[in-house]
Amino acid sequence: MDRKNFLLGMACIVGAFALFFLTKPAPKPAGALAPVAQISAAPVAATSLNPAAKSSLAPSAQAAKPVARADAKSFVIENEHIKVTLSSRGGAISKIELKKEFADVSKEGIVTFNAGNDESALALAVKNQTTGKLEAILSEFAVQPDASANSITLVGSLDGARVERTFSFVVPKDGETIEGYSLRFSTKVIPPAGKPAPSIWVSTGCWQPTPGDSANQFLSVLAYDGEDLTRVGLDKFTDSSGFFGLGSHKALAEHPVASVAKPLLWVGSGNQFFAAILHPADANARGARTEVVVLPVPLGADKRGLQAFASWETLPAADLSRTLEGDFFVGPKEYARVAALPDGQVAVLQFSKLLGFISFGAICKLLLAILGGVHWLLEWSGAWSWGWAIVLLTCLIKLVTWPLTSIQMKAAKKMQKFAKPMQDIREKHKDNPEKMQKELMKLYTENKINPFAGCLPILIQMPIFFGLYTAFQTTVELRLHSFLWIHDLSAPDTIFHLGGFPVNLLPILMGLSMWQSMRMTPNPSTDSSQKTIFLMMTLLFPVICYPMPAALTLYMTIQNLLTILQTWLTKEEPNVVVIEPTTKKVKG
Repeated sequence: MDRKNFLLGMACIVGAFALFFLTKPAPKPAGALAPVAQISAAPVAATSLNPAAKSSLAPSAQAAKPVARADAKSFVIENEHIKVTLSSRGGAISKIELKKEFADVSKEGIVTFNAGNDESALALAVKNQTTGKLEAILSEFAVQPDASANSITLVGSLDGARVERTFSFVVPKDGETIEGYSLRFSTKVIPPAGKPAPSIWVSTGCWQPTPGDSANQFLSVLAYDGEDLTRVGLDKFTDSSGFFGLGSHKALAEHPVASVAKPLLWVGSGNQFFAAILHPADANARGARTEVVVLPVPLGADKRGLQAFASWETLPAADLSRTLEGDFFVGPKEYARVAALPDGQVAVLQFSKLLGFISFGAICKLLLAILGGVHWLLEWSGAWSWGWAIVLLTCLIKLVTWPLTSIQMKAAKKMQKFAKPMQDIREKHKDNPEKMQKELMKLYTENKINPFAGCLPILIQMPIFFGLYTAFQTTVELRLHSFLWIHDLSAPDTIFHLGGFPVNLLPILMGLSMWQSMRMTPNPSTDSSQKTIFLMMTLLFPVICYPMPAALTLYMTIQNLLTILQTWLTKEEPNVVVIEPTTKKVKG
C-alpha cells in the first residue's frame, strides 16, 4: 500500500472515531412523526398551585377539591422486584422503589423512580379547550375496600365524571413467567348520562440523571410507532449556540410530538441504565393517533429530568366512557428482560449510531446475548462473574478471528521481505504514479503477494469494537459489579485522584499493550511517517477510552495481550526468493 493511500485510510479511521465518540443520539427528523397543533407552553419551573402543592402543569379547573401534596394519603402495593407508592392526590404513583437495584457501590440505598418529581407518574391531565393548556387532575382519590397487596383501585371525580384507577401485579399461573417490573394499570372515565368523557393524558414520570452520563446522552423521552423511534433529550430545553452558529436554538418550554397516521405503540422515559415504559395493552386501547408533550422536570441541585404526557385518542364506548389500560414497565434496561417485552420495547436501550446514521444495533444485541450466555455459564465464579464473562467473551472473539488475523500477520511478514524492492520501485517511478502501480502489481503477482490480505480482519474487528463500545455504555448488567481492582464495570476504573484528576489504570495498560502489539507487528514499509501514525494511534485510543466504562477497556487490554501472544506464536514465512519485475529491452 503506498503512503498516500495509507495516510488517507488512517485519516478516515481517526475521523470516524472522532465523529463516533462525539456523536449523541439525535431526534429523528420530521417524517412519519409530525408536530401537533400548537399547545400553549407550560412554565419550565414548577407553578405553585397552593401553599403546599406544586405541579409542572396548571391545576385542572374541572377537578374538584385540589389536594395539597403534604395532605395526600399514601397506599403501597409491592412484589419481589418493586415497591409502588400511590398517592390519593390525583390517584397516581408518587414513587417506585426498585428493591433489587442499589443506588451506588456503597449499597446503602436503592434506585427510586420519580424521586424529586412533584408530578406523579401515571398522573392524569386534560386539555383545556379554551387555552390549549394541559391541566393536572389533583383531586382526592379514595381507595376501594377490595385493595390487596397485589392490587388497588382508587376512585375520584372529574367535572362530574367518575374516574376509576386500578393498579395491579399479574399473578403468575403454574409454569408461567411474568415480568416482575411491570405494573398493570387501567383508567376509566365514566361521564354523566349523555355527556362524552374527555380525552385524558397520562404521565411517564421521570428518572434522575446518572453520574456516568454527564452529557445527558441517554436521559430522554422515547416514542415508538412500530417503525420509527423518536428521541427527545434535554438539549431541546437548553439554550445552544450550535456549531459555529449552525443549529443554534433557544430553550423550549415544552416539545410536542404526535403520531398522526398511526398510534404510538409505547412512550417511555429513561436514563443510562433504567427505563419507564407506558404501553397500552392492545389496538383498541391505542386508538387512531397519539399526542405527546415532553416537559423538563426541575429536580434540585441544578439537575433536571424529563417526563412526557401522552394521550391515545380512543373512541368512547357505548356509554360514552373512555378507558386506557396497559402495562407500565419500570426497571433496569437488561437486554434479555426488555427484549422479551412486546412491540419493540427493546429500543429503550438506545444504541447510538456511528456518524448519526450507521447503526450497530444488530451486532450490539448479538454481543449482549452472547455475553449473557457466557455469564450464565460462569455464575458459579461468584462476585467476579461478569468480569470473567468479559474475559471469556474476548477470548471467544479472538478464537473466531484468529485464522483471519494469522493470514494478516503472515501476509505482513511476507511483504516485509519485499520492503526494499517496493521502495526501489516507488523511488524509481515517483514521477509516474501509473507506471509505479503497474510495477508494484507485477511484483505482487510474480511473488504471490496479496496486499489486501490484512484488510479483512480489520473490517471484522472494527464493528465488534464499535458494537461493544455502544453496548457497554448502557449495559446495566455490569452496573456495580466488581472485578480485580475495578469497583464498577460500567464506570471508569478510577483507583485514586491526583489533584482532582481521576487516575484510571486500565486505559494506561491498554495503551501500553497496544504499543507493544503494534511494535511486534511486521511493517512492510520503511516510511517513518507510518510509524509516527501508529504511535499517534497508541496515544489516541487510551485518551478516547479514558472516561469509558471499565468493561470496554478491559476488553481492549485483553484483546491486545492475545494479539501479542498470537504474533509471537505466528511462524515465520519460509525463506523466499525475491523476484524483481523484469523489463524488456527494445533493440534500437
